[in-house]
Amino acid sequence: SMDQMKLWKSAGVSPLGGCLPALLQIPIFMSLYYFFQSNISLRGENFLWAKDLAAYDSIYNMPFSIPFYGDHVSLFTILFVITSLLLALYSMNMNMGGDQSNPMMKYLPFIMPVMFLGIFNKLSASLTFYYFVSNVITLALQFVIQQWIIDPEKIHAQIKEKRSAPPKENKLMKK
Repeated sequence: SMDQMKLWKSAGVSPLGGCLPALLQIPIFMSLYYFFQSNISLRGENFLWAKDLAAYDSIYNMPFSIPFYGDHVSLFTILFVITSLLLALYSMNMNMGGDQSNPMMKYLPFIMPVMFLGIFNKLSASLTFYYFVSNVITLALQFVIQQWIIDPEKIHAQIKEKRSAPPKENKLMKK
């Protein structure tokens, strides 16, 4: 961890750089959850196979209940989980998968989508459809950015430039 912190400091990367956008998304996710669940205009509305957008979309009702999952199969949730797994796989293939020295860390991006299968199966069809479409758009954007926008040579040149510059003094460490 110390070596990783030194590497980040030499490259001019802040380890908290990804935390703020994630924290800003939490209120948005919560408002979407409550909006889709309680929106009166979505009740009884059909879309594709979903008979009620304010309730879950059941394509198959099982005669038994699976703990943490439920007694039905929601296709929008399955599509959301599949696209989440594809996002994790794509990120891993683009060498953004995190710490590769720890073998358990390479499986971590795949655990959360599987947990979403149980969590989102009981949520409204409109919410899971929204997340599915969001994942499809994210996959398309990541592909376009990786293929046509990012210039790896330019990024490596910027990293070399920051490594050769004297390290910034941390104000917190000064105190």
